[in-house]
Amino acid sequence: MQRQHSTHRYLCALVAAAILLVVLLLGHGHRSLSTGYKSLVAMGATTPPDGAPEQQHADAYHNAVALAFRNALDKGDVTAVYFNDSVMGGHNDDEPRTTIATLLGDLRGLSIHPVSGPGYAPTLFREYARLIARTKNKPRLAIISINLRAFSDDWFFTPRWMYAATVDYLRLLAAPPTLADVPAWLASGQDDPAVWLAARTRRDASGHEALFRKINARRNRLMAAPTPELSPEEANRRQFFIKNYMTDIPAGHPMIGDLLDTAHTLSQAGVATLFYLTPIDMEGGMSLVGGEFSATASDNARRVTGALAEAGVDCLDLSALLPEDRFVDRDYACEHLNLAGRRRVAEALAAHLAKAAKPAAGEPPR
Repeated sequence: MQRQHSTHRYLCALVAAAILLVVLLLGHGHRSLSTGYKSLVAMGATTPPDGAPEQQHADAYHNAVALAFRNALDKGDVTAVYFNDSVMGGHNDDEPRTTIATLLGDLRGLSIHPVSGPGYAPTLFREYARLIARTKNKPRLAIISINLRAFSDDWFFTPRWMYAATVDYLRLLAAPPTLADVPAWLASGQDDPAVWLAARTRRDASGHEALFRKINARRNRLMAAPTPELSPEEANRRQFFIKNYMTDIPAGHPMIGDLLDTAHTLSQAGVATLFYLTPIDMEGGMSLVGGEFSATASDNARRVTGALAEAGVDCLDLSALLPEDRFVDRDYACEHLNLAGRRRVAEALAAHLAKAAKPAAGEPPR
């Protein structure tokens, strides 16, 4: 009897020792992963030395923007966030460069944290939404611009995209290591935790090449067609209008998938979200391309807003909001606006937000 009792105590001690060993191993592994994680985060947002490739400098800058946003979220400093591209700010030295975010903030009495940069697109905004979802102090409102030009190229979905490294970095910020990651890291055989963590965020090529060949076929035929009776400057601008906006956007376009993912993530996080389509120079496009231009742009706008509406997502179509004289960079067909154009966009967004804030008939005020 005494021997059985001793054996039982021995087994209990052995189990306790094994549990303690596992706990210590997990703790040590988590500390190692956390150290590697902090090193990766800091390194990704650190300006490289002079002489490093230009893209490395750009990556570090935009990673630093992402890190500053995460830090502001963690501090509870973001009540409203506005995701946009280069359309956000001014492009003319002859007038104030006041951003749409500032104009909208003044109209609605909001403190808005803008996150914008040249070529920012839903592929990037989706990762920002996932970063918002993981934080305790979430913003109350997210405003997200949709530039139809971003739907024309599979570049946004491949490692060739200029912000592919920032997509990886945002995924890193949104997924700090936990105890649950330790067994997978130990089983991988990778000694360096930073290398293992970095590998988790990398994406493969999109696999969308065939789709984009199909949806850009008409666009490419139009670009290759002769353009008689146009000056060289007009012919060049016509090419830009075709290249930027004459893609046929299907309901299953992967950029729409990014928008739906973003909407779902923010909805699950309890963040009110307003999407809107950026204005396009419809008059300029029609004058150089013809009625097919406005028909294509309108059809594409309907498909994008329709896909979002079907998912219950609020999306404001401002694609035909502005006349030609509100657009700048006349030698290059794009969505850049003068101050009056940016103010008009801010007014449209402010009016929509004010309408959404009013309770329906019979509802108590919020």
